[in-house]
Amino acid sequence: MAPQFRIGHPARTALTSTTAALALLLSVGLGTATARPVGPYDVGGAIEVEYDQVGGPGALGDPTGPELDAANGGRYQTFERNASIYWHPDTGANEIGGPIRDKWRDLGGETGVLRYPVTRQLSTPSGSGTYNVFQGGSIYWSLGTAAHQIGGAIRDKWGAYGWESGALGFPLTDESAARADNGRYNLFPGGAIYWSPRSGVHVVWGAIRDLWVSNGAESGRYGFPTGEEYDYQGGKAQEFQGGRITWHP
Repeated sequence: MAPQFRIGHPARTALTSTTAALALLLSVGLGTATARPVGPYDVGGAIEVEYDQVGGPGALGDPTGPELDAANGGRYQTFERNASIYWHPDTGANEIGGPIRDKWRDLGGETGVLRYPVTRQLSTPSGSGTYNVFQGGSIYWSLGTAAHQIGGAIRDKWGAYGWESGALGFPLTDESAARADNGRYNLFPGGAIYWSPRSGVHVVWGAIRDLWVSNGAESGRYGFPTGEEYDYQGGKAQEFQGGRITWHP
C-alpha cells in the first residue's frame, strides 16, 4: 500500500542502479516506517488515515490483528468494535462495521457482487439509519428494517422516489430474483420496486399492488409493471404487461 514511484525519466539524468535500488527501498519502507502501534498491532498507511478520520480507538477500538491481504490486490484490518477497514487501489480505504459488514460478508465480501466499499459507513440524511456504498451497490440499515443490499436500476429508482426519506422507506429485503422474465425486486415498507429486461424498473404500491399480488404478481395475469401509478378518473391506475389495474376510493 506504500506509494509507488517511477525511478528515473528519459529527459533527466539516469540514477545509478545502486541509487535506484536505495530509492525504491526507501519508498517501499515508507508505509511501514510511518505505521504506529495501537494496542498490540501496528496501524499504518491509508488504513491508518481512515482509522484516524473515523475516530481512532474511541470509535473503532484497537486492532484485533495485523493488516492482511484481501482479494484482488486489496488489504484490510479488523478492530475491536465490530469494524474493519478495507483498502483497494481503486477505492482507497473505507471503514465498514456492524450489521452492514455482516450483510456484506454474507454476500461474499470483496469477492461478491458488491466488491469493495467506496465510502465509509455513513449516517443517512434522515439520521434514522446508516449505509455504505460499494463498487456494486449499497447496503442500508435501520433499526426497524435491518441491513439490506440494493443496487443498479432499482437503487436509482428508489433514489428518484426520495431514498429512505421517501414514501418507500428503507429496503426490507435484499435485491432478489423475481419469479419471471429474469426480473429483480426489492421490497420496502411503502411498496416494492420491480425490474425486468423487457419492462424496465417501476414502483408498485398501495391498493394496486394488493390487487396485482392477489393475481399472482409478476408471474400472474398482469406480469411486470410497465409504468408508474398515475391519476385516473378520480382514482389511480397503473399499466402492466398484461393490462391496466385501476383503483377508485
